[in-house]
Amino acid sequence: MTTTDLIATRAIALQKRHSHLSALHSKVMSVRLQAAIRFERDHIATIRNFNFQKGDLVLVRNTAIEKALNRKMRPRHIGPLIVISRNKGGAYIICELNGSVFDRPVAAFRVVPYFARKSISLPNLDNFLDIPTQRLQDMESSDVSDPDGDAVYQTGDSEDESDEDADRDSVLAGASDEE
Repeated sequence: MTTTDLIATRAIALQKRHSHLSALHSKVMSVRLQAAIRFERDHIATIRNFNFQKGDLVLVRNTAIEKALNRKMRPRHIGPLIVISRNKGGAYIICELNGSVFDRPVAAFRVVPYFARKSISLPNLDNFLDIPTQRLQDMESSDVSDPDGDAVYQTGDSEDESDEDADRDSVLAGASDEE
């Protein structure tokens, strides 16, 4: 092949490139859509979209313990808590039963319904909260869906746990020095 033939072949290939890319793009998008539909069909029993309203009682999954080695006896959920509202990103603004509002919205995947054994009477939420309405409006207008994916929500006294860890480490260090 001569140089002219190589240049002509390359020019023809470059002209076809746009149509090849658009065909490849449409093929990839259709396969992704089919995979999403198949995933939803296969996991229909586990995918839930709770739509909590203002005043609903919920539990929040304690994601801080998922990475800990001693998570077996720790509480998996925090609550019951009260739903205040939902922001644009889909995260819930939640408060405790005493009216103290969480400082950040909670991602929707962490929130599950609380089924009370007895009926719990809730106060009027407008006068119940411990934050100004401007702060609440700022939280509602935020479009963040998971503001702190790895946020730590500890329950209990963390100082006691760290003291126990330090005591355990010192005992283990002393045992290894004796050997």
